[in-house]
Amino acid sequence: MSTKSELSLDVSDFEKLIKRNKIYIDKTKVIKRLRDLNGTYHFLSRPRRFGKSLLISTLKNLFEGKEKLFKNTYIYNHWDWNETYPVIHLDLNNLKAMSPENFEKSLRKYMDFVAKDNFNIELEEGFSNEKLMYLITKVYKTYKKEVVVLVDEYDKPILDNINNTETVGEIQRILKDFYGILKSADSKLEFVFITGITQFSKVSIFSEFNNLIQLTLKEDYSTICGYTQEEVEKYFKNAINNYSNLKNINYQETINKIKYHYDGYSWDGKNFLYNPYSLMNFFEDNEFNNYWFESGTPNFLVKIFKENFNIGNIFKPTTLTKTEFNIFDIENLRQIPLLFQSGYLTISKKEIINDKTKYTLKIPNHEVEVSITENLFTNFYTKAENNFLSKRKEIWEDLKKGSCETLSKYLKKEIINTPYQLKIRNWKYYQTLIYAALKSLGFQTNSEVSMFSGRLDIAIEEEDTHYPFTDEKGNAIIVEVKYTQQNNDVNKLATKALNQIKEKGYYEPYEDNNIIMIGLAIKEIKLKSGGSKINLKCQIGTISD
Repeated sequence: MSTKSELSLDVSDFEKLIKRNKIYIDKTKVIKRLRDLNGTYHFLSRPRRFGKSLLISTLKNLFEGKEKLFKNTYIYNHWDWNETYPVIHLDLNNLKAMSPENFEKSLRKYMDFVAKDNFNIELEEGFSNEKLMYLITKVYKTYKKEVVVLVDEYDKPILDNINNTETVGEIQRILKDFYGILKSADSKLEFVFITGITQFSKVSIFSEFNNLIQLTLKEDYSTICGYTQEEVEKYFKNAINNYSNLKNINYQETINKIKYHYDGYSWDGKNFLYNPYSLMNFFEDNEFNNYWFESGTPNFLVKIFKENFNIGNIFKPTTLTKTEFNIFDIENLRQIPLLFQSGYLTISKKEIINDKTKYTLKIPNHEVEVSITENLFTNFYTKAENNFLSKRKEIWEDLKKGSCETLSKYLKKEIINTPYQLKIRNWKYYQTLIYAALKSLGFQTNSEVSMFSGRLDIAIEEEDTHYPFTDEKGNAIIVEVKYTQQNNDVNKLATKALNQIKEKGYYEPYEDNNIIMIGLAIKEIKLKSGGSKINLKCQIGTISD
């Protein structure tokens, strides 16, 4: 049961959380399951702001035997409190990594600080990996016990430099040598737990770890970070009721709204989770905002979007094999696995097909979808002067009047302002551009919708059309795109696109809505002086036409 004073927006230290009487979502049953594995080396990948640091802190307090802190948790009666271990806690989140030399220097100083501050040990001079070995050895000898090593944000120095291949390669080498010490010190280690955003291939960083237990996609540990539906309703019932009373809606309506915005993350296709950071901020503000994007988006994603123009794929289910998840190297950053690890895509379904495990990925929730369209796309498209909301309203009002002129001008402007380096002369390129431009305005948009009669290019719905909490009849726009480089009449081509919608009945799945049909035609004209220009025309119609 929660009150605002019990909410924790910025505390990721377990001891501080408990002593300040903040809510702790009890994850110790899953932690006990992890401990019972009796493995030494463990790895977990989760997006930023998803509770990794609190998990690391919880493990630290457990191994140090701080029994009283766990009085009201599952593990209190399921842990041997007489067995304690010295814990080396390494957080790479704040290390400077402007250059390989700078990073190595920073890492050495950090190791000196950890040794002195936690164990009153003075380390000998040497490289960062040597200092880690000195520290483990001296702690082991001092305490006469095996050592626990916990590493938070192991990949932060790499991600900070992901745009510089040469620099990141050198930092990767430093970290490979650094983490390699953990394998060399195997006889002195009781438990090692490493977290980060990305799961780079073992060859690139963890080449020495042939017995590293990968927890990221394991069902038994899928709920170790994030909040399940049961946990949300158990621990935040007061906060949920508070919002219900504030907005004068019932409890279930509030649950549905919160679920729509912040639920949906999964690492096994079975257990679905809320984003802790967004949920806590929602309960604090009693407003539905995109909290996670502001602090949870790694800067390197912008580079991936700019270099790989497969943006349309993000908005439709994508299937990957387990092998494709694991093939993730610094020199070969693939968009879909990276978006999954960063939290922009999640596993909606896991299935075994022909003895191969396959995962279907999709955007987890409304918050993430809006964050992609209104933020990431603004880094890719022209720095438009028009406000998204006002432009969307202007386009929508024009369409309701039976005109697609405003829409046509907007789309042409977006296409013209797309960097020429990305240009591909085919239908798919322009269809994706148009889809993404409409998506960036905030329209609820789907592309390449398969049906019995064929495949519809783009379907747009007015913002509240299928919002799960209203019975109001909405509006739907059905768009067919045609493209040519030939000497065709572009107006006739637009009419042909419109007629295709009618003939194939692309509008039929949307007949519960007021339907607007649009035929879009793009004619690309090559210029004698080099390059090209486009002519874009649209034809609009309704079912009654």
